[in-house]
Amino acid sequence: MIRIVRRAEMRPIPLFVLLFLYSAIAFARQKTDTATLVNGNEVTCEVLNLSRGVLKAKTDSLGTVSIRWEDVRRIRSSFVYEIVLSDSSAPLFGALTPDASGNLVLGGHAPIPLTSVVSLTPARSHIANRFNGDVDFGYSFQNSQSTTQFNFDGDLVYKQKATSLDLDVSSSLVLRNQTESTHRLQSGLTFYETLSRANFVEIVGQFSNNSQLNLIQRYLGGAGFGHYFVRTNRVLLSGVGGGAFSLEHYSGAPRRSEGDALLAVNNQIFKLYSPKLDISSYFRLWPSLSEAGRFRIDANAKVKLEVHKDMFVSFSFFDNYDRKNPTTSMPLNDYGVTVSLGYSFNR
Repeated sequence: MIRIVRRAEMRPIPLFVLLFLYSAIAFARQKTDTATLVNGNEVTCEVLNLSRGVLKAKTDSLGTVSIRWEDVRRIRSSFVYEIVLSDSSAPLFGALTPDASGNLVLGGHAPIPLTSVVSLTPARSHIANRFNGDVDFGYSFQNSQSTTQFNFDGDLVYKQKATSLDLDVSSSLVLRNQTESTHRLQSGLTFYETLSRANFVEIVGQFSNNSQLNLIQRYLGGAGFGHYFVRTNRVLLSGVGGGAFSLEHYSGAPRRSEGDALLAVNNQIFKLYSPKLDISSYFRLWPSLSEAGRFRIDANAKVKLEVHKDMFVSFSFFDNYDRKNPTTSMPLNDYGVTVSLGYSFNR
């Protein structure tokens, strides 16, 4: 008997499968980097990044580990990294090659002490590693006043070389049985481009409303030039000067356009090895260019303390002030203190 066996038909591999396999191979990397610690131990790894005083490295035996940068005496990698220094010079690019003293050696530059290195980012970093952010949720209830309050804060940052994009949202909702409820929302999308040395350009788009200030909505777009006064593994301090144009709608008042100048100061103090601590604040002054005597202030301060791995308890203060509110021609102020629980990633 002759048995005829039909050969299985070869089906083409879907394109998305090929792309996935190619990406996995492209981003896979042997762990041939080394980090030598001050106690003499040498860690064979893949150097992921250095940020805010913490070196993250992937190992075969221990998984991903976090090492305090001050505990690293020498680091070596044949791959190209973006290297940011504390002396406000422009970012450098090159492999991590140490000399006998542990200083980094780049062609055309004097040896670089590790203590002056603020961040290391792989030149071809996986897209997932370019995102970092955090979210905070808060809730409170007062039975005596029949008041319930919800708070939400979120921040998502995408960074690639000298460019970054920051999406932030801050909101609160207060529900009262006997009186009218109040709400506040401020969200913004900010684009940053680092220029030579410690200077950068900032372009911002923002939406906000605040029932305490009788503000139904404000759409704002602006730009400015900024400068880092301090940039180390523990502290960031920068200032921004520029201008903005906004469309405003207040309760009981016609829609109006407004031109403002912008003066801002941003500060951050952090300790990102356990227990992590992050203290951040900003102050923004908006002097009106359209109405004499009017200016607005947006201020915020937050303290985040780690209570578990990447879980934080946060204490924050905000203040929104309008010197010449269009609905009253008098100052109006909204401020508050919140306690919340949050989570952060890649920070």
